[in-house]
Amino acid sequence: MTRTTVSQVLARANAAMVAPDLDVTGALARLLTGVTTSLPASAAAVLVDTDAALEVLAATSHRALDLEMHQAQVEEGPCIEAIRTGSEVHEVGAGALVARWPHTGPFIVGSGYRAVQALPLAWHGTAFGALNVFREDPVGFEEQQPDCRALADAVTLLIVSAHVDDDHLAAGLRIALEDRAVVELAKGALAHARSLDMSDAYDALVTLADEVSLGVAARRVMARARAGTLDARPAGS
Repeated sequence: MTRTTVSQVLARANAAMVAPDLDVTGALARLLTGVTTSLPASAAAVLVDTDAALEVLAATSHRALDLEMHQAQVEEGPCIEAIRTGSEVHEVGAGALVARWPHTGPFIVGSGYRAVQALPLAWHGTAFGALNVFREDPVGFEEQQPDCRALADAVTLLIVSAHVDDDHLAAGLRIALEDRAVVELAKGALAHARSLDMSDAYDALVTLADEVSLGVAARRVMARARAGTLDARPAGS
């Protein structure tokens, strides 16, 4: 199977930005999947700094989501550093990860990753988040810096594409985070109904999103949960 190229991922992201009724959550999920397949990488996630707190906006897996939430809670790690400095951050090797981030490094290593790359997401010179990319192999991203930067810029543009001025950036982030909250609720509902762990529940929701957007799939799951009709059958059936 031919690996997805960075150019193909960027083209799909551009198409999503100009499409009517943009589903930011679904488009971000597809874009992050494209990030992992094109570089390639093991996982990717987006952490954003809102007025109230650091929040996970999107992740390719439950494991990556947990890792980003840990960074937000302890306020340490590659994403935090990228947001605060506005510079790209990278590290390779278990020992180097633990030495650089005493609280988060062991969590990264314990999650099975040996290389990280974090790129700030900036709008009009202000970093509001970061794209974090992980590899299980201790292989850095130095030779792919232009591709990593292009993918991070695509994430930035996708987030702000419906709100292109500074006054609306915070509103755009809140909308995207509200959509992600629905995804988290749907994941929990699927886990309960099908006796799945959270990682498998996320995968089940992503499978549903192959037919519709991630946001639409999550809302359908929650509608059935509220109606008491969500059971072990696929939620789209």
